[in-house]
Amino acid sequence: MIESLLVVVRWLRRLGVRIVAPLRADPEKSGFRLSSPETSTTTLDGDVGWGSRPPALLRCDRCGSDIYQRHPHDDIDCPRCVSEYDYDQFPDLELQHFLCSVCGSEMEHGHRHPNTIEVPEWATCHECRYHWEFRHDY
Repeated sequence: MIESLLVVVRWLRRLGVRIVAPLRADPEKSGFRLSSPETSTTTLDGDVGWGSRPPALLRCDRCGSDIYQRHPHDDIDCPRCVSEYDYDQFPDLELQHFLCSVCGSEMEHGHRHPNTIEVPEWATCHECRYHWEFRHDY
């Protein structure tokens, strides 16, 4: 009888762990999303400001290889050649694309005022619907 009771208690414990596991916080995740990207026609979340700009993939002026710049104020150093650029030289380099901060996908980007501001003013991820804006007030 006691062994049967222990078997039931173990079974209930395993069941409880399986029920609670998806509800535990995962420190690697940036947020909990309930919506599906396919059903959304607008962005789900986003950031504003150059300081919160998503990571960028730039083209080296010297050798043509890709340079990854994680934060907007990091120096831009080519991994293949000796080229080094300060972060404020970002507008001088060719931007391949931004990488989504949430899911890592390529982001569509563009300018709202191409003759006024040298850097992209927005970027949208079509996979997870994350959106970044340079600024809203002009």
